[in-house]
Amino acid sequence: MAHGCLDPLSNRMAAAAARPESLAQPSDTRPARKYESRYHEMLASCLAVLPLPAYADGEGPDLPSAETFEALVRPYFYDDQLRAALVEYQVHKFSSRPEDVHGRDGDSGEVDSSSSLMDDIPEEEFEADDARLRSHIVHEVDTEDRLDEEEANRLCHKYARYRLKACMLLKGVPIDDAAFDSQYPPDLPLDNHRLYHEDEALGWWFDLGTSSPASLSDYQRLVPCNEGGVEYESWNEYREFYSTPETDRDYLLYWETIVKDLKWIEEHALKGYMEWHELRAKAWRQAVRIATRFENIPLGLAYYGFQEYTTSNYLESVKDLDSVFFEIWKLVNGSDQMSFRDAMKHVYEENLFPLRKRDLEHELSQPVSLGLEKKFRRCTAGVNKEVPEWLARVLISQEVSFKCDLPRRYVHYARKKLKIAEIIGLIPISKIPA
Repeated sequence: MAHGCLDPLSNRMAAAAARPESLAQPSDTRPARKYESRYHEMLASCLAVLPLPAYADGEGPDLPSAETFEALVRPYFYDDQLRAALVEYQVHKFSSRPEDVHGRDGDSGEVDSSSSLMDDIPEEEFEADDARLRSHIVHEVDTEDRLDEEEANRLCHKYARYRLKACMLLKGVPIDDAAFDSQYPPDLPLDNHRLYHEDEALGWWFDLGTSSPASLSDYQRLVPCNEGGVEYESWNEYREFYSTPETDRDYLLYWETIVKDLKWIEEHALKGYMEWHELRAKAWRQAVRIATRFENIPLGLAYYGFQEYTTSNYLESVKDLDSVFFEIWKLVNGSDQMSFRDAMKHVYEENLFPLRKRDLEHELSQPVSLGLEKKFRRCTAGVNKEVPEWLARVLISQEVSFKCDLPRRYVHYARKKLKIAEIIGLIPISKIPA
């Protein structure tokens, strides 16, 4: 599906857009960047090679936040070295505030995996829940009314301004919305063609193809890239959900709730068909009841999320892997200073994580590591033995999620899309569940 402008900018448009002097400062007058850490130096180096357009040549005194950088650029710019430097910076940031280091009494960061089955929901109550969920308002999109060339070009100029804003944010240029709107009014055509298309820098674009529905909102047209064609499990489906910001925010809350309240599913979803089949109906009834709490979740999306949670290869591939790595990290960095293999054997014998028992057993049966140690080193890079255990637990989980939980599901797609939209000012800022 096409996703750029329908035709190149005309010479007349290019001539009409003079480059603003305020973004063309001589290099010797630009504020000097200040680096707080190795992470910031590496981040600056990454930004220096990003193919950002000339419009974003102005530099500010600050680097973008990790959240801004991660949301706006393509995933491969965040390599292992930069992630390790980020972890080191996060450790330094927390350790420099004593109230954070000592403020977690009783909080080990462990997730309670001993949850039992919730009470079954009677048929008549389920029917009521189902009817209530079906009554939720669904904003239907007319997919027959297609975007025409004239409207596509109008939107193309509008969206170029959002991409320009993103480029400026990545360059550290402070953005004042009123000043930006005054300097770049909607009727000002921008002369850099690359602002109108998907490129090798930004990890998202606006869908303006001829097959795109005409009635979509700006948020619905925003599409995170599917890096390498494999970043998301079902990218083609996700991009055609056409959810609103309200629906996506409710979906994140819905997902967060089923993962917490239906944790018992994880003990059964990977077992034999007959055992899981009998429990699946019970789990779905509970998921429907949870979905009724969120007025912007339609039945179809609630079921889709339930399916992704119970059938995703997350459970098969990386569930509990962060906990396994954390336990190994404690043994490797503890007073006994075990080797990785001895620590892995200890965790295997304790059998704290049944879903990973087979992986550990297979790894231990080989004379050399099959890759688990390499994955462990990647996900614990930057987490040294001086790091408090609660913080180590958080950081290891963060890195396992970033590096191992692929391909990603709709919850990741929606969270990414909301972050992009908030950062570039497409939608108002609102709390996004972590």
